[in-house]
Amino acid sequence: MSIRELESLVAIADSGSITAAAERLFLSVPAVSAQIASLEAALGTPMLDRRYKPARLNPAGTLLCERARAVLNSYRQFYETVADTADLAGVLAVGASPTVLTTVIPKTLVALRSAYPRIQIRMQYGRAWNLLKDLQHGQIDALIISQPPIAMGNTQWTQFAQEPVTVIAPPGAKGRNDESLLAEYPYIRFGQRFWVADTIAAHLAERGIVPQQIMQADSREAIALMVRHGLGVSIVPESDPPLSKLYGLREVALGKPPLTRNIGLAQTPGNPKQALIDALLHGLTETTASSRMKPAPSRQLGGT
Repeated sequence: MSIRELESLVAIADSGSITAAAERLFLSVPAVSAQIASLEAALGTPMLDRRYKPARLNPAGTLLCERARAVLNSYRQFYETVADTADLAGVLAVGASPTVLTTVIPKTLVALRSAYPRIQIRMQYGRAWNLLKDLQHGQIDALIISQPPIAMGNTQWTQFAQEPVTVIAPPGAKGRNDESLLAEYPYIRFGQRFWVADTIAAHLAERGIVPQQIMQADSREAIALMVRHGLGVSIVPESDPPLSKLYGLREVALGKPPLTRNIGLAQTPGNPKQALIDALLHGLTETTASSRMKPAPSRQLGGT
């Protein structure tokens, strides 16, 4: 029995299927299936009821899953923070949405490792809702995400930045402002699976702007490439300003005042690695202040 096998079992319970668990763990479906088969062989009993499509945990699998969570939490707390905060050490598991602060996060981690060489960072990227579950189940210690649209139980979210949301257009695009660009060019919509997509849609609806949508994509970089080649315009968070500069894209603020999204660090109370989390939040705040990104007054939102 291995930690990987227990992680696969818990992921199936949280995601609802082997396929969803594989996506969450960044593994192939056959790899997750093999881990569950190995676990079943080691324990001598099935963990899944395969009569259903998709397969679901049977009573034995459900019972083991709850115990597996405790084992995984103990495993992740094996490297605890040392008492002296001047010499922080330990493993910090950090989650992040792939669209958030893509230039700020790497710079922050470099500075953090330089200041505290004994810190080990384990990064995990994925969908915000999946990462929130991982945070609440203790599978990650902190999560860098935009402001959640609803209350998050006992999770605390601390804002440290505001990220602009901009219209990006091909080099040399002639529209005078955001509205004219959206009226004159085909529209490439930023994927619906990100919270900011709903914010953008609500903003356009409030202004009565109905762009001519021709495509939808989830990748910020892929959209930038398509815009660069003249396929159309898009509205995206300015998470990577150098990318637009590299491609020579025209950037126009969306709305007056310009639309922004709030970025913060989510955590759950009582984590034994609080000193590490505090150091990460401080680093993110400092890096944001020294970049083009707009710092925001720190504020905390507790769950209800």
